[in-house]
Amino acid sequence: MGATALATVLSALAIGGADDARAHAQMPDKEIVEIVRAYSIPAGRMSTALTRLADTSGVLIVYDTTLTRTLTTRGLEGTHTLNAALEKLLSGSGLNYEVAADGNSVLIVLAQNAGQRNDAGGAEPLPTIDIGAEDGRRAKERGGPGRSGSGGPSRETGYARSSTTSATRTDTPLIDTPQSVQVVPREVIRDRQILNVLEAAQNVSGVQADNSGRFYDDFLIRGFSSGYGHTYRNGLRIDGTGGAVDMAFTDRVEVVKGPASMLYGRIEPGGFVNVVTKRPQEEFAATLDTQFGSWGLSRTIADVTGPIDDQKTVLYRVMGVYDRADSFVNFNHRNNGAAALYLTFRPTENFEANVQFEHYEQMKSIRPGQIPVNLLYDDLGKPLTIRGFNDRPANLPRRYNQADPEYWSQFPYVVHRTVYAFDWTWRLADKWKVTNAFHYVDAHENQNAIFNAGFDGVTLNRSFYAGVVKRYQLSTNLNLIGEIDTGPIHHALLAGVDWFHYGDDWPSTGWLSSFPSLNVWTPSYRGVGPLMHYTADLGRNNTLFASRWQNFGAYVQDQISFLDDRVHLLLGGRYDKAEERYGTTYGSDSAECYPACSPFPLDRYADKTPLSPRAGLLVKLDRDTSLYGSYTRSAGTNNGKSSGGDIYPPERGLQWEVGVKKLWMDGRLSTSLALFDLRKKNVLQSDPFNPAFSLAVGEVTSRGIEFDIAGQVTENLSVIGSYTFNSVKITDDNDNGNVGKRYYGAAPNVGSLWAKWDTAPGAREGFEFGAGFYAMDRRYGSNDNSWYMPAYVKFDAMASWRTVIAGHDVAFRFNVKNIGDARYFENSNGYNSAAYGAPRTFLGQVSFKW
Repeated sequence: MGATALATVLSALAIGGADDARAHAQMPDKEIVEIVRAYSIPAGRMSTALTRLADTSGVLIVYDTTLTRTLTTRGLEGTHTLNAALEKLLSGSGLNYEVAADGNSVLIVLAQNAGQRNDAGGAEPLPTIDIGAEDGRRAKERGGPGRSGSGGPSRETGYARSSTTSATRTDTPLIDTPQSVQVVPREVIRDRQILNVLEAAQNVSGVQADNSGRFYDDFLIRGFSSGYGHTYRNGLRIDGTGGAVDMAFTDRVEVVKGPASMLYGRIEPGGFVNVVTKRPQEEFAATLDTQFGSWGLSRTIADVTGPIDDQKTVLYRVMGVYDRADSFVNFNHRNNGAAALYLTFRPTENFEANVQFEHYEQMKSIRPGQIPVNLLYDDLGKPLTIRGFNDRPANLPRRYNQADPEYWSQFPYVVHRTVYAFDWTWRLADKWKVTNAFHYVDAHENQNAIFNAGFDGVTLNRSFYAGVVKRYQLSTNLNLIGEIDTGPIHHALLAGVDWFHYGDDWPSTGWLSSFPSLNVWTPSYRGVGPLMHYTADLGRNNTLFASRWQNFGAYVQDQISFLDDRVHLLLGGRYDKAEERYGTTYGSDSAECYPACSPFPLDRYADKTPLSPRAGLLVKLDRDTSLYGSYTRSAGTNNGKSSGGDIYPPERGLQWEVGVKKLWMDGRLSTSLALFDLRKKNVLQSDPFNPAFSLAVGEVTSRGIEFDIAGQVTENLSVIGSYTFNSVKITDDNDNGNVGKRYYGAAPNVGSLWAKWDTAPGAREGFEFGAGFYAMDRRYGSNDNSWYMPAYVKFDAMASWRTVIAGHDVAFRFNVKNIGDARYFENSNGYNSAAYGAPRTFLGQVSFKW
């Protein structure tokens, strides 16, 4: 059916309702109605369920959102024809539908049954529908499908997302989840030209930069570190990694806040960041993006996806990215490339498998631009606070670097990393399925760095480290997911097991603590190349340390709903067993064996974690408003070891949280407010005098309020923003004198807002304009609160033009970050130095789509 006939169908529906439409519409071929797909649509709001059906089946659904404003559905599970899926989803709603096709696309139009009349006594009409003759696939309902218009979206796009699997491992609507969870979708990543996961996560309340030195994926979430380069990829853990997933391969970034041990084992209690990758698509599409900007940035991304066979049982996605740039920091560069191949297999309607391969080649600097703090002490060893001198990082230019030009040319930080991953789903019955996910990460790194080893206000003592690290890690889980009803009570059940194993070896390691010092005010560089080579050569037979961690867990969860889906009770628990084998030659014993030390055999430390429970209660005041409360306990990843050889018990987390979630404008805009009390016990930090070991801090308490907003305010205006008030204080530090002081790095007040105006939502041609800010309060750089990093506000802006050239979509985008060139510190190392944030930065992008 062509565009003219399709318009006739829609006009008939708009004028006379469903009955009159049947007299004018020609039904499509039977095969179209009998499109068979596997659906997993949870119970909840009808508009959200229709969005998911459209996304799964690849059809467009058009309707007046007033028809679904008060409707809910019991959901849909299992394999169904399109016709059967619609019938089941709309059962009892009083809605009917018509199906039309133009040869390449299928359009579903909803209307009320003829028996349901409006106030005038006639069938309820639909609004006028505009079908462009140039592209019949781009049906528009006030704002166009694929974008949220004033009449509501026909599928889930824009800045808001309605559900996630990260918090429960089941596809649960956010409005029904008794936990604070936020999603940064692809549209935000694109509009803001975000190049790393930290920048994406900072759109969410409670997330700040940790002391990663810009080479690990480290975050502060609710005031606590996420761990040692600890992030998640498609729900599976990765440790000790920077840039775990390139933004070119990323679909969205999900942030789950609060303890999550019940489902994820040994994890820090502040929460975690889960990077969700793109997936192969059923229709062919190809894009080529070129980005360019300040400090020689050049970034090119190619992305091609589509079906391999006519039946679309095998889909593919091939992506590649090359990224190189200098930096505002002297002698700091990057030269990175990555490639990915994703395949989807659907041999039967009840089974689907995804196979993924990624390879990264990275060359960068490690811990560039460590701005030192001049730490002076009294006779009792207490820090002296000298205002303007000893209480903040030195007033050095942002281009300062403690390293050397010969470091980049002769000893850069090089990473070779490969990821092998798969997941599969087997549907056992209508509402039961088994899922399994797995990945193996193999990395080989040359970690070379020049560090800050002490500063007296003029002279910086430096140390040099040259070494190899070989990492491998395996993460997997197996889940049984299903639904049952016991009378009026509905149960969404989950039972599963997971296993994580991490290993690293640090061979060929050399270090030099007496590296040439540097006058930071008049630095003199070069001439250190021979010394770096000597140090590296001397340590060829030396192994610094080695470790093996593994964590096994078994968990069960029941999501109970009753009273017409108004009350949701979440109960879950986990049995957990962790083991660490660890050996080191770094410290007092190293002088006796260097340069031929070995940490083997490794010492074994086993730990059985008590049950990690989680309970949450959520009450829906109406279909768009929910109140919740939750209680969780967790076990951390840390089995740290003191310099005296004592093993510390794992860190424990305990949290109470209450909150309210609200959907506005038929779900196009979401807001959430959370209040929490989170305590972390057995807290460890790096021993500054023995960095391979830890010191016990004791207990840290984090209390705060978080607010998030995301979605569309009007047809043209999209927003994403957050505000955090977070008081993070040391409440027990084993008599180290810091009780009552603020935990390092955590700012008490942080706020952000980004807004975008689209002049023609849903159209292939139009302009976009965006602006926003990020503001952070003053925060301390160390736990003794002897120095701080000042507060700051930075502003960003964007302008974009999209058009059609020779039938292809082309977009031009220009971003300015930190427009006012604010001078600020992004993070500290928790002891003696801080790192500047980027000054004013320009980014341009040209995007072509086929």
